[in-house]
Amino acid sequence: MVTIQEVAKHAQVSVGSVSRYLNGHKLKKQNMEKIKKAIEELNYKENLFAKGLKSNQTLSIGILMNNMQSIFSSTLISQIEEEMERHNYSILLNSYRNKIEKVEAKIDFLVDRKVDGLIIFEGENQWPVLKKVAEIDIPVLSINTTLDYPNVDSIIVNNRESAKEMIERMIDVGNKRIGIISVPQTASVARDRLTGAIDAFKERGMTEEQYAIYYGDFSQKSGYLGVKSLINQGIKSIFVTNYNMALGSLQYIFENGIKLGEDISFACFDYPGVSDIFYPRLTTVRQPVNQMGIVAVERMFERIQNPELTGKVIQLKNEINWGKSVKEWN
Repeated sequence: MVTIQEVAKHAQVSVGSVSRYLNGHKLKKQNMEKIKKAIEELNYKENLFAKGLKSNQTLSIGILMNNMQSIFSSTLISQIEEEMERHNYSILLNSYRNKIEKVEAKIDFLVDRKVDGLIIFEGENQWPVLKKVAEIDIPVLSINTTLDYPNVDSIIVNNRESAKEMIERMIDVGNKRIGIISVPQTASVARDRLTGAIDAFKERGMTEEQYAIYYGDFSQKSGYLGVKSLINQGIKSIFVTNYNMALGSLQYIFENGIKLGEDISFACFDYPGVSDIFYPRLTTVRQPVNQMGIVAVERMFERIQNPELTGKVIQLKNEINWGKSVKEWN
């Protein structure tokens, strides 16, 4: 699909000039002729999502995220921006960097910029500051967590179920004592992943003495220390519920000459394509990051076009990729 930016570049005018032309404003005759010619040559079709929108809309969406350095967030935002651009929309970013007390001010900042919708990454229902979203009269969408407000859409993935399935499969191929490297249980995503693993242990009749849990702090260093601690306890099967800590765990494993899939079983949560660079190929729970971005934008425009719609929960599925890093002890 040809974008308004491509038309502007082809016509050698600003994006704003093309937008004004499409909205019926008068421009310099020379510019109008250049834009018209570019539209014809590129076979540009005005985006249906943009047609009929109220004139006071800014063609922008606000995004409030926690950590801009997170590979999950950066990958997802890249996909969202790509999809938004197809609809001639831009994004306005803001972050709270684990400072929950700043969330309300950050939301105010974005709303004051007259964004047409708001996307919030990993907010939690127990945060009092998020009660503010119930008062916002623009579409609001939550990524990765469910926010229980009637005007909020939530896009989540089946973290609990996929963690459970991973542990069950590890047990089924003979991994009898498994160590989990988890994170502080302050976020629903973290709780879901650890709960899923424990669900599997219980269903397979394993007692707490037959598995171990190490709590890290999301950092690679804590993953490094976590796998070191578990291995020193004699544990030879590891499941890491966080990508950054998985990298730290792998660093320790490689530094100490431990062979994946031979000396140790290893599985973790992953992002598309990352596990493929390791040998042997890692066994991972792969998150549908790009799909989340596409679905988020589709739903946002449904809400913009139909203000009477109420929020709903959309659940996507992780994908388990069974590599060679989990040893079959049977």
